[in-house]
Amino acid sequence: MGARFSHYKRDDCRFCGSRNVQSYIDLGAQPPSNSFIRPDEIADEESFPLEVYLCTDCGCSQLLDVVAGADIFDKYAYLSSTSRALCNHYQGLVDGLIAQFKPAAGALAMDIGCNDGIMLDRYPAGQLRLLGVEPSNVAEFARKKGHEVLNDFFGEDLAKSIVASHGEASLITMTNVFAHIDGIHDVVRGLATLLAEDGVFALEFPYIVDTVDETLFDTIYHEHLGYLALTPVKTLLATVGMCPFAVERIAFGASGPALRVYIGHESARPEGQSVKDLLAFEDAWGVCDPATYARFAADVREATTQLATMVRDLNARGEKVAAFSAPAKGNTLLNTAKLTAADVAVISENNEIKVGLVAPGSHIPVVSDEALLESGIKIAILLSWNYADFFVANSDFVKQGGRFIVPLPRPHLRP
Repeated sequence: MGARFSHYKRDDCRFCGSRNVQSYIDLGAQPPSNSFIRPDEIADEESFPLEVYLCTDCGCSQLLDVVAGADIFDKYAYLSSTSRALCNHYQGLVDGLIAQFKPAAGALAMDIGCNDGIMLDRYPAGQLRLLGVEPSNVAEFARKKGHEVLNDFFGEDLAKSIVASHGEASLITMTNVFAHIDGIHDVVRGLATLLAEDGVFALEFPYIVDTVDETLFDTIYHEHLGYLALTPVKTLLATVGMCPFAVERIAFGASGPALRVYIGHESARPEGQSVKDLLAFEDAWGVCDPATYARFAADVREATTQLATMVRDLNARGEKVAAFSAPAKGNTLLNTAKLTAADVAVISENNEIKVGLVAPGSHIPVVSDEALLESGIKIAILLSWNYADFFVANSDFVKQGGRFIVPLPRPHLRP
């Protein structure tokens, strides 16, 4: 099969260009986390360094080892709409944007990194013009639903083309995407070009404060190049005359606790009090200070050791263990804990694209949710732990007597 991924290493911060970057956690060499493979591809699987660096000038945490996005998103196995909990979350986001900012009838609303159309599906029919941008193969799933989707990477050139063909956008959403991008300056130039003067850009990303304080390290994988806070994001946006005007911490996001930032042109939407307050909090927390992150690596080692010990103790007592759901971040968890198919029998998943494949690194077989129920296994690691309340209340696995190991911040059993 030969090499499938191109890889290079930066020596500077992708947000501010500083070379004052230093490593604070190294998870070793791992394969790209969303690259589920066939069993006959295991021998050719590639791994790359997974190490996070802090820019002490702007506070951006980031990977400097870059696996090219064109390769990661070539054959992508993540379909957002398979998560009912995420559908509900995005419904709330869309409803809130419409209620608060009241876009005019027929205005352009866009979702960048629209995946299978999950966000576009949430808008009321016929009220706004909708457009998605999605570089991966799953753009076709959104198109089959009837959405207009540009199958391309977003940047300044594409933004100019969209403005010429569709006009400026009144609403733009980008959720769990901003941190994926190496050439981020091209993207923010594109956003400044695309957003109408009084438009609103809503951005969501996993929040580095939660990642560090709660040991939520499984959001670290090659697809996620940045681990962000408001401080570096504000610095980046200022380069194109944009600024955050409101911000809120949310307990539930696509990958766990997140920051939701509302952004506009500086000329139209000045920085609000919530932004000032959070910037002051981040300064006190030490967003640019290496000492803030010093305990993180030790906490990760402790959490993964506890998980591996729990799973192996259960196996030793004759209790088979599975994993439930197959998000990309689950592979960081499994591979950092060094759990393999010898420890975890199967991973269940309702995304048919992944069923029949094996998880990258651990090579645990992926089966359907129905197959897990038929197996009789009663304990499963909940890899989508951020949806724990939803799955405890709604999953057939729990209704038929199953229990979840919720792995983070420390492994424990539910219900």
